[in-house]
Amino acid sequence: MTEPPLSTLSLEQKVGQLFHVGFPETEPTPALEELICDYHVGGVIYFSRNLETPEQTRSLSKALQQRALDSGAEIPLLLSVDQEGGTVRRLPYGTDVPGQMAVGATETPVNAATVARVTAKQLRDVGINFNLAPVLDVNNNPENPVIGVRSYSEDAETVATFGTRYFETLQSESVVACGKHFPGHGDTATDSHAELPVVDAHGDRLEEVELRPFARAIEAGIDAIMTAHVAFPAITGSETKPATLSPAVLTDLLRDELGFTGVLTTDCMEMNAIAETVGTARGAVEAIAAGADVVLVSHSPDKQRRAIERVIDAVERGEIAETRIDESVRRILTLKSNRDLQPAPLTESGSETVITGDDRVALRTISRDAVTLLRGNLDTRPIDPNDQLHLIAPAQTSGSPAAESQSAGSVLESLFEKRDVDTRLIEIGSETDLKTAVPTAAQVLCCTADVARNPEQATAVEALRAAGHSPVVAALTTPYDCLELSQVEPVLTTYDPTLGNLTALVDVLLGEQDPRGTPPTSLRSD
Repeated sequence: MTEPPLSTLSLEQKVGQLFHVGFPETEPTPALEELICDYHVGGVIYFSRNLETPEQTRSLSKALQQRALDSGAEIPLLLSVDQEGGTVRRLPYGTDVPGQMAVGATETPVNAATVARVTAKQLRDVGINFNLAPVLDVNNNPENPVIGVRSYSEDAETVATFGTRYFETLQSESVVACGKHFPGHGDTATDSHAELPVVDAHGDRLEEVELRPFARAIEAGIDAIMTAHVAFPAITGSETKPATLSPAVLTDLLRDELGFTGVLTTDCMEMNAIAETVGTARGAVEAIAAGADVVLVSHSPDKQRRAIERVIDAVERGEIAETRIDESVRRILTLKSNRDLQPAPLTESGSETVITGDDRVALRTISRDAVTLLRGNLDTRPIDPNDQLHLIAPAQTSGSPAAESQSAGSVLESLFEKRDVDTRLIEIGSETDLKTAVPTAAQVLCCTADVARNPEQATAVEALRAAGHSPVVAALTTPYDCLELSQVEPVLTTYDPTLGNLTALVDVLLGEQDPRGTPPTSLRSD
């Protein structure tokens, strides 16, 4: 696809290319059409709120691309999405894939490539050409509220190896890959959606842990990298300046030291770490001045327009040199030229048919290899299919704030019923008194989902134990739940409640297979 030469673009068109925006509906809104046609934005990000069916998504993608090509700039859009796998998935249809820590637990890097291939097929089929994945953060802080199971591992080398296999496969399928969140969001105990986290790592530790996966990805040719709204005082000298706004991080470290030549995008500039400090519009100016190529503003049309106008004004006033804008536009146009941004032909039966039988077999194998015994021992058959099962579970399982909410308890109930196991689902937080609702000597499976943020789940487990029960505990969204349940065993984890992982859990509990996954380093007993 031929892009117009830089010299033919106006300042407004060039600045527009540096912005990716979100919108609230399943069809183009007047505000989005204005941003594409009049402000010449370079990309649009999809969330679950925008997506209904493969046919609807494909129609939406075509409509947006056509509007961009009909505008004065005539440059196609990068259409992006957070389709990491596991709980962070925006497409409400298609084939679920396990999340990154579940894949890491298999200790088989080719599994990352399998997940990437299946993901790319589904994205391409509906016109999405830019996946904001993989997560290259090293989850070396069990209290991290936003990365957690979105990371492959607590080990930097594992993250580097699995992350590289993932993005190389994604890009080979003509989908742009984006490693995130540079220079690392793994060792934080706060969420940048809510406030500005601080990472104190420096020197050799920073190089060997946080930076190693990014350095490996850069060496292997990753298309794009996303910044972290995290302060790194060892690099910037400040506990209040996010990496996203720091020339020392984006230019001196990423470009000059690590040699990254691809497209650098910010995380959403409406997150509180930016919006509640310098503000979204001013943040856009500082991010571009620091070296960012793309500014992501995911929600508000007013903030999107103001940010674009503020950058244009900064160029006209000389705060940002137009040559700085030109550098970013060249990188963006090069990336767009290197990828076929048009959707693949939709199969007659819809998006699901792009996934082959071999793909499904491979995904089932990954899920079976991921289920992990974290503590204790399992009987040959922990759940007797001939006895009633009391299934205790939260009404919703969402994991990190970036994740989609799911009803994993209901899914598990259905999976057990399909195996002819009489199952009674009791939701944690309901008015049911567990001490009286669960008969003496009943077999109990108690599911948890982020106990640290939902302490009523630990209360439920203790109520069962106080009543004389010895429940099997399954941590559905994070293995670190076992740290909040120190006296309980056995404890298993699926890492995320995707259908394949829950099905594999049922296989384990019915004695049809052993748990095969390897726990995170900090949770190993040996």
